[in-house]
Amino acid sequence: MNIKTCIIAALAAVLCLFTACSSDNGDNPTKPAQDQADYTVIIYSMAGGTMDHFIEDVWRETQTWLPDGKIRVLAVNKYGAEGEAFSGKYGSPGEVVAFELTKDTKFETLHQDGADMSDFKLYDPQNIVALLNRAKNELPAKEYVLVLYGHGGGFDAYTDYPKSGTQPTRGVLSDELLNKVTMDMYELSTAIASSDVKHLKALMFHNCLMGGMESVMEVASCADYIIATPFMLTSEENPLIPILVKNLRQASDFETAARRTLTESEGRLYEGLVKEGVPFNGNVELLKSSELEAVCAAAKKLAARLCELYPTQQEAIDHATNNVYQFYKSKPFYDLLDYARQLAAQTADPQMAAIRDEMAEAFSCAILQQVNNDLGVLPTLPFYSLSVVLVDKEKYNSRKDGISYSYRESYELNRFHSLTEWGSWLNANLCQPAGNPCGQGAL
Repeated sequence: MNIKTCIIAALAAVLCLFTACSSDNGDNPTKPAQDQADYTVIIYSMAGGTMDHFIEDVWRETQTWLPDGKIRVLAVNKYGAEGEAFSGKYGSPGEVVAFELTKDTKFETLHQDGADMSDFKLYDPQNIVALLNRAKNELPAKEYVLVLYGHGGGFDAYTDYPKSGTQPTRGVLSDELLNKVTMDMYELSTAIASSDVKHLKALMFHNCLMGGMESVMEVASCADYIIATPFMLTSEENPLIPILVKNLRQASDFETAARRTLTESEGRLYEGLVKEGVPFNGNVELLKSSELEAVCAAAKKLAARLCELYPTQQEAIDHATNNVYQFYKSKPFYDLLDYARQLAAQTADPQMAAIRDEMAEAFSCAILQQVNNDLGVLPTLPFYSLSVVLVDKEKYNSRKDGISYSYRESYELNRFHSLTEWGSWLNANLCQPAGNPCGQGAL
């Protein structure tokens, strides 16, 4: 069976599965809805040892806010690898369940209606297209919210390359059972645009490390709002999904609902980090997509001024590079606004100070709200912006064994670079950041 046939077969199986599960729960999504919902929330996810918890707690809590059809929820979930908390009560590794979640959904029937689809490619963008089309055709709504739940890894230039064919790609949502292969942001944005939905009210990443400029700019044109974090995100407590559904039902507009969701999630996000057993910091941010280009405009000025000043102010700029806040120790993701502040302070350059102020204003408009969690162990900032890739010239031009393209070649295909020429600074920078205050992964 060729690749195309395999994809078609997998899609057909999931769509049939969706029909079967919904029918068993008393709903038949092949019949058009009588009334258009205000929102259809689409959950596309994978979780391993926490999947039972995800069903039992998150879905049951979400279910309580679905009594009248104002909000509809469509879910496709693939069970990942077994973990300590994995009981198999609702499914087995590799099993896919697909259904409309309603107030009458019987979770006990999901297992018997699921299918062993270990080869179902969670990362295949055609599955996103099929899912969005299904939502549009069978669960029509005024607005659509896509929630991606699972493992995220943020931008990786060595593996995120839109012309790479079979190369692994960026960690939007990785498949535990298929060598952790992931979908990239190029594929995600193309899938949304080519679906029947075309544009989302919001795109929510319940995934780690997705609050990077290189990531969000690739999908900013696909949704009015983005919910993401530049940190690692706790998988415990899982407050965001049910609280968002509740507020979508109660609030008069999406922005109000999303703001309330972050506020009401703060305590549970903190409890989740504590339960993880690691002294993490963390945050979740609500972004207004239309305001992100102003951030890029300031970042373009920052990159250009860095290149101008570097020959005469290398020591000051290197000092700033070595002190900017890093979100996760093993990833080259650094707080963009903190970098502008560090650079303005170290160089004492009036133009750099003006760029810092412009960037601060742009972020104040782009980040509508954020909830920060500080466990009092690792360094914190008073305000987090979004991450930006920061590597030195040697790294920027290097290649990895078995990969035919350089970091630079991949990075410069990114929309963030096309708007900012950020790569021009990476190609001039001689300082590999070291000794930075680090949010996570330091202990």
